[in-house]
Amino acid sequence: MKKFTILLLLSVGIIFSSCDKYLDVDPTNVKAIGNLDDVKGMLGGYLRTVKDPSLHRDHVSGSYIYEWYEGINFFPNGNIARLFYYSENSLDHRTYLSSNIRTERFSEDFLKGMNWNWREMHKYIWEKAYLSIGLMNRVINEVEALQVEDSELKQRILGEAKVIRSWHALKLLQYFAPFTNDELGIPLHFNADDLTKLISSRKPQTEVYTMIIADLEEALEYTALPQQDYNVFYRKSVINAILAQLYTYKGTGPVMAADDWEKARNYATAAMEGKYLAQSTDELKTVFRPKFSDYNYSGEFYTDNPHAGILFFWGYKDRSASNPLAWQFGDPVRRDLYGGIYSYYYGGVKLSDELLALYDTTDIRMEERMFVHNNTLNENAKWLHLFSGYSAGERAMEAYPMFRTAELHLIIAESYARDGNDAMAKQWLDEFKAARNTSSYTSTDILTEIMNERRKEFMTEYDVRWLDLKRNEMSITHTFYDLNSVLNTVTLQSNDYRFAFYIPVDSELSVNPNLTQNPGWEN
Repeated sequence: MKKFTILLLLSVGIIFSSCDKYLDVDPTNVKAIGNLDDVKGMLGGYLRTVKDPSLHRDHVSGSYIYEWYEGINFFPNGNIARLFYYSENSLDHRTYLSSNIRTERFSEDFLKGMNWNWREMHKYIWEKAYLSIGLMNRVINEVEALQVEDSELKQRILGEAKVIRSWHALKLLQYFAPFTNDELGIPLHFNADDLTKLISSRKPQTEVYTMIIADLEEALEYTALPQQDYNVFYRKSVINAILAQLYTYKGTGPVMAADDWEKARNYATAAMEGKYLAQSTDELKTVFRPKFSDYNYSGEFYTDNPHAGILFFWGYKDRSASNPLAWQFGDPVRRDLYGGIYSYYYGGVKLSDELLALYDTTDIRMEERMFVHNNTLNENAKWLHLFSGYSAGERAMEAYPMFRTAELHLIIAESYARDGNDAMAKQWLDEFKAARNTSSYTSTDILTEIMNERRKEFMTEYDVRWLDLKRNEMSITHTFYDLNSVLNTVTLQSNDYRFAFYIPVDSELSVNPNLTQNPGWEN
């Protein structure tokens, strides 16, 4: 049998240059591939970096020491989360520089985020996503080159690789393609051995969607069940959820089709099979605040939660309440407030008054997702309580739920509204509101009410609000203090060029003459 020398993801010694060279990696560990088990091991190294990034933070004399294995993907990641915290409008940004004791470390990133101009993070996403796509191309090509008969193992490997590369391609399209211009899609090819396509121009969004959908639908047709201790994204619920998200985003854009919303509804319904909406704060806790199996560092991963498709939880040790260096705060409430990735990076920022006004006082999210903290800025401010510690700060953690049942439910409600069936849209929306112990409406327009409900449910959750703003062509305003304590107010108008991220020059445009910068970012 012919053998292929390929990359094993066993170290961080991976060199990325540009999307036209995303197969040109410098392997630090190589292995001759002779059978499916070899390819499974290759892909397994990648999957480990998704489940457990080996991120550890400790304290030495009050300073943070980072030993950060970043892998090659941008799945749940604090830096990416921070990009979207800064970009959207769930928070009162005026409280950042006035309350964050770590201002000196993060102020530069914060100010770039306030102006939607964090180019370094755009570059990070571009490079990580294309490298992941390239590695998945290689996995798929290696399986096909083996010319083995169909089997459960073959389907599990191909299914995982196809879903991962399709998810990354969708994120690239959502982040980097101007929403209203079909021609300005992204460079993309799914054949690792066709080197004639490496130096590529943009494909139209229509063509990119076709490629992504074909990959996902093929994976959906596989009959092999996922291996629970191996597969991550090769799961029917996850594939259906990604397709539901895809058609939700596509359904309001320049390449929308008449049946997009019916497809979004059907895929969301299929993804919800065996799952249900959280009905209480205790059930919401299983999504956002799990009990860890130990009190040392761990990355924990769940696919059996009825309220989400995938749950990633990462924890950090050395957060003992008896150690004053662990939190640099004296009371448990402050430790809880600053615990976890959100408040570590963001530093005690309260929710915006505009957002808070949307909630009923009976809403269970008022208890589980936020809390009142007395401080000099606002004695009754509501602070985010999304990622928190345990036992008075002994355990800090990051929580990243993906493909939540709540989102699928609201996609169905929105699909009916977009198709003009307000009665069914209201039925699904009222069912959702009942699960959150609320019933009031803030708008007479059903679609606006659904968007408000999405805003309340997914505040600060990764890119959900940002993509809602982009696909609905909404504007957004930030009010914040700069380093000179001057109050700034800036507005990102609907369809502003910054809704499509900056394409990196040094690692992409300078080596790919067939690709042009997104309009507006030329200077």
